[in-house]
Amino acid sequence: MENIRVRIAPSPSGNLHIGTARTALFNYLYAKKTGGEFVLRIEDTDLERSNQEYTQNIFDSLKALGLQWDEGPDVGGKYGPYYQSERFDIYPKYAQILLDKGYAYECFCTPEELEAEKEEAMKNHRAYVYSRKCMNLTEEEKAGLRAKGIKPSIRFKVEHKELIFNDLVKGELKFDTNLIGDFVIMKSNGTPTYNFAVVIDDMLMKISHIIRGEDHISNTPKQILIYEALGAEVPKFGHLGMILAPDRSKLSKRHGATAVSDFVKQGYLTDALINFVALLGWAPSDGVEIKPVDEIAKDFRIHDVSSSNSIFEYDKLNWMNGQYIKKMDISKLTDMALPFLSKYDSAEFGEHGLSKMSRENLEKMIEITREPITTLSELEHDCAYFFGEDVDYTEGMETLQKPDAKVVLNRVMELIDGYDFESDEDVHDKLADLRTEFKEKHNMKPKETMWAVRAAVTGRTRGADMARTMTILGKDVCIHRIKKALEF
Repeated sequence: MENIRVRIAPSPSGNLHIGTARTALFNYLYAKKTGGEFVLRIEDTDLERSNQEYTQNIFDSLKALGLQWDEGPDVGGKYGPYYQSERFDIYPKYAQILLDKGYAYECFCTPEELEAEKEEAMKNHRAYVYSRKCMNLTEEEKAGLRAKGIKPSIRFKVEHKELIFNDLVKGELKFDTNLIGDFVIMKSNGTPTYNFAVVIDDMLMKISHIIRGEDHISNTPKQILIYEALGAEVPKFGHLGMILAPDRSKLSKRHGATAVSDFVKQGYLTDALINFVALLGWAPSDGVEIKPVDEIAKDFRIHDVSSSNSIFEYDKLNWMNGQYIKKMDISKLTDMALPFLSKYDSAEFGEHGLSKMSRENLEKMIEITREPITTLSELEHDCAYFFGEDVDYTEGMETLQKPDAKVVLNRVMELIDGYDFESDEDVHDKLADLRTEFKEKHNMKPKETMWAVRAAVTGRTRGADMARTMTILGKDVCIHRIKKALEF
């Protein structure tokens, strides 16, 4: 049986993008489905743009999403090193093999000469391919150019043919290599180009399947030619459609969060995020969309991945995140919610701050406020009235200024000493009695009665269960706020 090995090879030049996370996920799912191995390699050869902070972000984001790799920079493996920058001594050896076998040659063309060739091609309205002017230089000519201080790059000599391969996602693809031209595999400064380094790394790491974005399709024929020239087995390629914004443009920050860490900061649960990302270009066979990664892996079929672009629908992500929030264990959800409520732990909240609230009341608060929210960040607003002695009455002002509200609140003040604030059920029953009394004696609609109480206690016209809200706040705070509200 084939030993399946897949990899994700991000560049640490920015935080892990959601598109790269989708590529990582599909590789991970394929590995889990087939009993294969999932490898992480960091392609940090662009030293100017690479940053250790971004490398750590890649590690943290993939782990948060539950995509643990079998081999990689931090866990090791038998095909390391897994930082590309630590592999620079490997590439010249294979470039020399290609030179010796006649598949590559030294190119002494200066940037100015190459630019002139490109301009000439543009003038004649033809696609530019390198002229091969250096391919047949004699050793004497090469020595003369070196004596002038010119350092050569190394170009791969492209055989002219129709190259055909079967893409795991897109089916049969054909390329005319005449349109590629001889391409550089080693720069004049001795560093490998992307297309060369990635082939050598994948070859030595025995990567069997390369699943990546379709923006890499133009690289694939070049890489296949290098594999063939080295006499290596060509891996199977699969190219995923792009992820587009709702307006069908390239997904960017102007549409909202794009990095995994940004979504987490905004209060998206990583379980929901990875579940949503799995559905960008793929669908479960049973039609059930909400399920954990392990279940998705059992059902994953690479050949059923859509070859079309996928639309990143933020509304659907919000809905799915809301579903996860509703179903999550309340203790775990409370732990995850606390960072989004940290502002309520400042000195201004005193004895009514976050750290002063009991764990029991914290969990009860999250339980009664989680129903309508779609992200944890919404809790900052939705839980605001649970903290501090006073409350902002801006939103509830109109309700409080109605004549009936004063009647309701005065009646509550007469009765509130009889409320048992240790019992949600008792306060619930007492509020039900209040609604009945005002319906029978004052012909008030039950919701109007409760609007007055809610506006006084929370400053809002809508919110969490009123009885449980009042028991969390306690009798003293409720009385204080109702008295303040009566001043309106």
